[in-house]
Amino acid sequence: MAVILALISTPLFRAADTPPSPQPHRLRTMDGLRGFLAFGVYFHHVAVYHGFLLAGDWQSPPTRFYYTLGPLAVSIFFMITGYLFWSKLMQVRGRPAWLNLYIGRVFRIGPLYLAVMSVMLLYVFVRTGFSLHVPVSKLSVGIAKWLSLGLFSGPDINGYLNTYLLIAGVTWSIRCEWIFYLCLPILALAARKKSLCLPLVITALAACFVYTSLHPPKLGSRPSIILASHFLAGMLFASLHEKGWYARLQNNLSSVVVLALVAIVFQVQNPYTFGPVVLLGTSFYLITSGCTVFGLLTTRPAIRLGDISYGIYLLQGFALAAVFRPAFFRHLALSSPINHWSLALVGGIVLICIATVGHLGVERPGIALGRLVSARLEARLDRRLLVTR
Repeated sequence: MAVILALISTPLFRAADTPPSPQPHRLRTMDGLRGFLAFGVYFHHVAVYHGFLLAGDWQSPPTRFYYTLGPLAVSIFFMITGYLFWSKLMQVRGRPAWLNLYIGRVFRIGPLYLAVMSVMLLYVFVRTGFSLHVPVSKLSVGIAKWLSLGLFSGPDINGYLNTYLLIAGVTWSIRCEWIFYLCLPILALAARKKSLCLPLVITALAACFVYTSLHPPKLGSRPSIILASHFLAGMLFASLHEKGWYARLQNNLSSVVVLALVAIVFQVQNPYTFGPVVLLGTSFYLITSGCTVFGLLTTRPAIRLGDISYGIYLLQGFALAAVFRPAFFRHLALSSPINHWSLALVGGIVLICIATVGHLGVERPGIALGRLVSARLEARLDRRLLVTR
């Protein structure tokens, strides 16, 4: 990770820098956090790949640290989403520009997602000899699911087993994000009266706690109630900040607390229980209150990693396949732990390179296009309203 941070801090990646933003300092810490979360998922999958190379099974790694690392990172990603969108709903009293919001989401998630899926499908057709191995109807439905921007889980394509492993199976979390976005109109009703926002979120979280206490999640499962509690935790802290209730700890002290709480999470047997929600949520609250983790989250390399974090998350399957699947590299990785992790470093370097290219060539133009489409549709609707009047 130190090598990756050193590399991305060089002028080679200067183009990934985004223009200065007028957002508060606490959001800069959130931006810096994203890159580390994306690489947390990457290192989780690096450990998964060891078992995959040995036995062909895509299973969670046996060691608790690497088993927990991926769920921990995704959990905080969900908290970020809950925090940001609940903040927006409260700011506009539950009456956002819905058209702009959903067009923005489609063009933020869609372009790079479709580019990745297109490469994956092309690879599958190359490996299957560009010949039909399943009925056309089944192939068409499968492709449509993969191109649904993550709304639906994609099946194996054209008889190619475990197609999802080509992208390290990361799209399940995008589906959770979409479910949250589709719930926003209902949440907006609650956001119309600010005095009710905090009590409603606390009540919902308490209900999640009671349910998980009565029905403890099984190890290895991803219960929906826990996933929902991650979004609710982010919403809770947005509600607290809307009232001006920030953590007032000195930065070094809050940094120690954050690291200590995260360390405790790694001692929990099942990361998808309510205990980690509380521990990670408290850490997230401190970070959104301005904790920089000893300045790390506001450094230039951290911010750059945050800017390309979506590409890091979505493209990691390609980087892992490139460094682990060829026969020579597979044998090398299995020969010793140092070789395995050396290849993981190479994969990490490949990953930030292709994620940066994807960010500059696909993500940014896609976001700009979304803003253009949104502005034109809004102007057209305004003209129609004028004509009607």
